[in-house]
Amino acid sequence: MNIIQLFSLLDLKRDQILEFGSTDYIRIEKNINFERKINSEIDSITSENLILALKEYKEELLFVMSNSIFFNFFAQNKFSKKYIFNNDLFISDEKVKHFITLFLQDDLISFFSLKLSKSTGEDLEELDFLLDFKTYFSEEIIYKMKLLVFSKLDLAVSQLGIPNSNNHSSINYIKFKAFYSLLSHFATIELDKKMSNLLSLVIDSYNKNTSSIFFRSVIKSMAFYNAFSENLTKILAKNSTVVPLLPEEVENAKMPPVVKIIIAIMIFAIILFLISK
Repeated sequence: MNIIQLFSLLDLKRDQILEFGSTDYIRIEKNINFERKINSEIDSITSENLILALKEYKEELLFVMSNSIFFNFFAQNKFSKKYIFNNDLFISDEKVKHFITLFLQDDLISFFSLKLSKSTGEDLEELDFLLDFKTYFSEEIIYKMKLLVFSKLDLAVSQLGIPNSNNHSSINYIKFKAFYSLLSHFATIELDKKMSNLLSLVIDSYNKNTSSIFFRSVIKSMAFYNAFSENLTKILAKNSTVVPLLPEEVENAKMPPVVKIIIAIMIFAIILFLISK
C-alpha cells in the first residue's frame, strides 16, 4: 500500500491538505494505528511516509492527488480517459519529481509492470496517458519503464521469428494502437530499428495470409508509432492505408453520417430515460 491508497482509505479530505496542523496529525496517526490493527497491508513505513508527506510535502501531495491520472493510477482506481486537475496550485516540476521518487517510485514501477504484463487495450492506454506526465518522473524511473516496454517489443519480434508458428496469444497486444502510442514516448534510433524488425516480420506474416484480421490490425495500429525517423513514420502510415479495411471500419464506412447521428441521439435518449427512472 502506498501513501495515496492510505490517504484514500482514511477518507481524508484532499481540499484540507494545506490546512492540516499538529492536532490533525495526531488524529490521523490514531486513525492509522486503528486501521493497522484490522488491515495487514498497511505497514509502518507507509504510515510514517504519509505523515511526513502531510507535514513536509503538502503542496506536492496535493498536486499528485489533484491530477486524476496520477490519483487513479496510484490509488488503483478504474482508469478514466477524462483528465481532470482539480487545483490551481503552481509547483515546480522538480519538486513533484522529487516527491514521486521519494514516496511513490516503487509502486509506480510495480503497477506499471503489472499493467504492462496484462497488456489489455485499456491497460496500455492508461500507461500511455500516464507517460504524458513523464516530466515528473526521474531518469531512473523512465529508464526502468523503457526497459519494460522494450521487452514487450522484443518478445513480439522473438515470437514472430519462430517459423510456422500460428499462435499469437502471447503477443496479442501488438494489435492495439495504444501499444504503439506507448512506445512513442521512448522513440529513439534504437527503438526505430526494433520497430523496423517487427514491421518486416509482420509484413511477411501478412503476405502469407492476407485474410488475417490479426495482422491487418497490427499493420494499421503500427501507424500510431511516432518514430524518431520521419521516414519510418511515413512508411508505417502508408502501410496502414494499403491493407484492406477491418470489419468494423467497413461497417462504419457503409453507414451514412445521418444514420450515425440518429443512432447517437437514440442512445443518448435511452440513457437519459434510464437515469430518470
